[in-house]
Order: sequence, then structure tokens, then C-alpha cells
Amino acid sequence: MVSWLDEWAYRNKLAKLNVTFKLMLTCMLLIWALCGTNVVRCIIIVWLFVWLLYHARLPWRVCVHFFIVIVLIMIGSCVPLLFTVDRTIHFVGENMAEVATICLRALASSFTLFFLAITTPFFRIAHALSKWHVPKAFIELLLLTYRFIFVLEKAAMHLFMTVRIKNGERSWRLASLAVAQLFRQTMRDYEATIIAQEARNASFVFPICADEQLPRKYVIETCVWLVVLLMMEGLYVNVS
Repeated sequence: MVSWLDEWAYRNKLAKLNVTFKLMLTCMLLIWALCGTNVVRCIIIVWLFVWLLYHARLPWRVCVHFFIVIVLIMIGSCVPLLFTVDRTIHFVGENMAEVATICLRALASSFTLFFLAITTPFFRIAHALSKWHVPKAFIELLLLTYRFIFVLEKAAMHLFMTVRIKNGERSWRLASLAVAQLFRQTMRDYEATIIAQEARNASFVFPICADEQLPRKYVIETCVWLVVLLMMEGLYVNVS
């Protein structure tokens, strides 16, 4: 899953779009998704869908697959809020509006972060953060986490292959041993990665990015969408 996401981050048509512009847009939409109204959250989701499919040229299956996964996670997390347990289970219809708001807020926020992750190579984000004078310790922590995710994914794939070789045999003992082995192998691989980086004297060195593009059409289109969001926000407040 992580390798697939990182692969599309380099292959999409917005990979070389000015990363500062994308970071500012993402932060703005994220704040709006958290603090805005439900109508605005729906518009943000539609907006990002248009950009991912039309401008980034991502396959629609990629976006829809992520959208469905997030929706299922949101529903599974919010369903308990609709029930109360008092000797018997009762459905609480009064919480429907609040649950819908929570789901839309989480969905819009997740999709905003997904937009940044799948359209921007990680080294460009780190390079932009360094230009913004973000503390180096924070950037190094991000890089360590980023590298560790790939090491963990590789170790998990090896674990799944081992389970398949054992004909899918399942037991608590095998599960505990597998998790322990996964942790040990992950830490060994991660330590080897750090040693290799230090041996090449390349730890925490950001690659020099090529001149990033910022076509005027993206700026104009962004301004138009922001005006639409402001208008819908104002209309929603006035009506309510």
C-alpha cells in the first residue's frame, strides 16, 4: 500500500507542481474541512476529485478505492455513536446529524492529506519544509518515520508469505511468534538502512529539486474554487 502510494507520487502529472503552493493549499483546505460546514466539506471532496482525475491524471480506480476504504473506516468508527447500551441496545436517532458531521469532517480531512501524499514526492515536501525553516529535528523525525514505514511494509510482506507457505495455519502461538519475529526483523532492517545511509554520508541530505512549475491556470482555478467555497459558506450560514 505504501509503495503503491509512493509510486503514484512520482508518476502523476502534478508531481512537479510547486510544492509550496500545494502545501499552502492543503493546509488551507485542512483547516476549512475541520472548521467549515458540511456543504463546504462536500465541495472540497469534489474539488480534490477533479484535480486528482483531471490534472494529476490518476486512474479513477485509485481515487475511488481510497475513498471507499476511508468511508468504510468512518462508518465503522461512527456507528457506535448511534447506539446506547442500557440492558438493551437502543438506537439514538438524535445523534444522526452529529455523526454525519464527524464522518464528513474526517473524510474531507483524510482526502485532503491523501491529495498531498499522492501528488507530491516526499523529498519535495522535506525540501520545502527546510526552506520554510522548519526545525531540522522535526524534518529528520519525518524522514526516519518515512523510511521506517517501507521497512515495516517489507517485513510484513515476508510475514504474509511465510503464513501462506504454512498453508494458512492459524493459532495464537503462531501469531505471537510471527509478531515478535516481525518486530525483530523490522528493527534489524531499519538499523541496516541507517548504517548504510551513514556509510554513504547521505543521512538527511535533501536532493536538489528542479525548478518547480506553477502555471497560471492552477492559480486561477484555485481562486475560483475558493470563491465558490466562500459563497457556499455564506449562503449556508444565512439559511441556517
